[in-house]
Amino acid sequence: MRKILSVLLYLSIEMCFVIPFVIGTASAQITCNTSGNVVLYSNYDGGVLNINVDVNIPNLKIGIVSYEMVTINFTGPFVNNISAVQFAGYTTTTHHHCANSPAVTSIIGAPPGTDTLIFMPASPVVNSNGYYIVICNYSCDTSSNQGGCNTPDQIAAYFQQEFGGVLRYHFTQYGCWNGTYNISDGGNCCIGALSPPPNALFSAPNHICPGTCTNFTNLSSNATSYQWNFSGATPSTSTDVNPTGICYNTPGTYDVSLIASGNVGSDTITLNNYITVYPLPPTQGIVQSGDTLFSNTGFTTYQWLLNGNIISGATDYFYVAISNGDYNLFCTDANGCEVESVIFDVTTEIESVVGNLPFAIFPNPVRNHLTIYKSLPASIGITRKTAVEISIYNAMGERIYFESENNLRTIDCSLLSQGVYWIEIKSNEKIFRTKFVKAAYQ
Repeated sequence: MRKILSVLLYLSIEMCFVIPFVIGTASAQITCNTSGNVVLYSNYDGGVLNINVDVNIPNLKIGIVSYEMVTINFTGPFVNNISAVQFAGYTTTTHHHCANSPAVTSIIGAPPGTDTLIFMPASPVVNSNGYYIVICNYSCDTSSNQGGCNTPDQIAAYFQQEFGGVLRYHFTQYGCWNGTYNISDGGNCCIGALSPPPNALFSAPNHICPGTCTNFTNLSSNATSYQWNFSGATPSTSTDVNPTGICYNTPGTYDVSLIASGNVGSDTITLNNYITVYPLPPTQGIVQSGDTLFSNTGFTTYQWLLNGNIISGATDYFYVAISNGDYNLFCTDANGCEVESVIFDVTTEIESVVGNLPFAIFPNPVRNHLTIYKSLPASIGITRKTAVEISIYNAMGERIYFESENNLRTIDCSLLSQGVYWIEIKSNEKIFRTKFVKAAYQ
C-alpha cells in the first residue's frame, strides 16, 4: 500500500465543525459519550503509542488500528480497569515510515489475558469509500475515498462488534504515534457512536404436536433485516420479522437459527434442538358392543360427539349410545396431542332414557342397599316372574356385578367404592339402563 498523505493540517468531521490537530500530538478534542467505555486509536504510520489511563472508567476497552507496526504501552493509575485491548491491522510488515517504528506490533502493560492481535479482520460495514478489511484509518471522513484505508464508521463498527459497550471517543491521525495520549484528552471523531451492533434473539412455543404450527417472536435489537432457518419445518426459511405458521409434521427435535443484520454488521443465534415435536399419539378406534361404544384406553382426556355436537358429560373411554347417528371421539395424550376417531350409522336398541324409565331405583345416591322397584307396568312385558339379568358397570366400563334371576331385588352396594356406576336390566330382549352414585359414608 502506498503512502497516502504526508501532512494533514485540518480534519473536517461529519459533525458540522472543523477540528484542527497536529500529527503526532494528542490535544484534547471530543468525548462522544462521557459514560462510554470504548476508546479507539487509529493511524497509518504506526510508531509508539503511549496511553495513559488517567480516568477511572470501569470495564475499559481499547481498540487500535494501523497499517504499520505499533508498540502499544499502557500506564496510569487506572490501567487495571482495562478489560480488553485489541490491535487490528498489519501485525508484521516491511513498511517502516517512523523513526521509532518497531519490527512487530506488541501490547505492553495491559492486564494479563486482555490483549489480542488480529491480522486484517473483515469490516462489518460496507462503505464504498473504505477498504473491505480493517487495516488503517487516518480521518473522520466517511464521504470521500480513503485511498485504501478504512472510513471511521467501519472502525467504530468493528470494535463495537468485538467489544459491545458504548463509544467514548475515537482519536485518529495519519502520521506516527509519538508522545503520550491521555484518556482524559478524548479524541477527534464520533462517527459510529450511535450505531450499536445488532443482537439476534427470539422466542416461540417450542413443544408442539406433530402436524401443528408455531409462531416466532423476534426479540432482536438494532437490526433491520432477518434471515430465519427452520430445520425440518415447512417453510424452512423466512425473512419476515415475526414468522408465523411454521409447521412441523415429523416427531423429533429441530434447530432454529436467526441472522439479524443492521447498520453495523450482523449477529447470528442458533438454538440447537430448540423445537420439540412430540411423538404421534397412539392410534384410536371405536367398536360397538350392543349399545355401548368402546375406545382404546390410555389417553388423558376423552370427548364424545353425536352428529358433530358435543355430548355433555361424555368424557369416558366408553359411551352408552341412546340415539342413532354418527359418533366422533376426540382424545388427547399426556402431551396434549389430539387424535380423532369416528363411527358411522350407530343403531341402538335402548328404549328408555333417564327420567322416563319403566323401573326405578332407590335411593340414589346410595350408601348400602340399592332397591329396584318391582311394580313394573305389564305393558312393557316385564312381570315379577320374568327372567331378568342385572348388571352393574364401573366408570371404566367393567362389569363388576351380574345376576340372573326371576325376581327384581335389592342389591348390596356397601362394598362398592365411591363413584358413578351404570345399572343395566335386560329382559325380553329389552335393555334398560341408568346411572347411580355410590356415596361416601359420613
